[in-house]
Amino acid sequence: MDLYLVRHGETESNKERRYQGWTESPLSESGVRQAEKVGLYLGSQRIEGLYCSDLQRAVNTARIIGASSGLKPVVTGLLREINFGQWEGHTYDEIEAGWGNAIRLWLDDPFTKAAPGGETLGEVCSRMKNFLDHLTEQASDGQRIAAVSHGGSIRALLYHVLNLDTASFWDIKIGNASVSLIRKEGNRFKVVYYNRTDHLSAGNAAEDANDGN
Repeated sequence: MDLYLVRHGETESNKERRYQGWTESPLSESGVRQAEKVGLYLGSQRIEGLYCSDLQRAVNTARIIGASSGLKPVVTGLLREINFGQWEGHTYDEIEAGWGNAIRLWLDDPFTKAAPGGETLGEVCSRMKNFLDHLTEQASDGQRIAAVSHGGSIRALLYHVLNLDTASFWDIKIGNASVSLIRKEGNRFKVVYYNRTDHLSAGNAAEDANDGN
């Protein structure tokens, strides 16, 4: 089984560098174009199944991807982003101004500490592992499946599969509309690649030329 993990396209909150969590934020114009390019890439990989988080930025990204492959996304809350509680909708500087050193303490130990009213990364890891276990039970050998999720959630699953130490968690970068591939071989999973974004630059030269017309 191949599992393509896709981060949703850019949102308006991403542009403003705000912590989104479970708060809804629409895709930006760039985010829609990114989703279309992911759809073309995954279509070329001949994906056979499509899942997504129930947050609208992921649902809308998945619908655009599905249009390229003739697939209707299966929506699940297991793929949600980390819940940032009271910090949602705020920038880092705003959180620091309102909650003092709390965000730095969270960054130092996100697996056991949570934003006020939010959840820990440990809880997110458990959710994502539950999704992977469910998928393993449902999917057949060699099946190619895509799942549209979020930066923190994808990072959490990669952290689990790579068996990293907690200090290395923030070393994993997951850009908007990036693709990461996890492959099941026997009873084990391996990360084939992560944060792949070359599909996003495909066709840019032609688009730039058209913009001048």
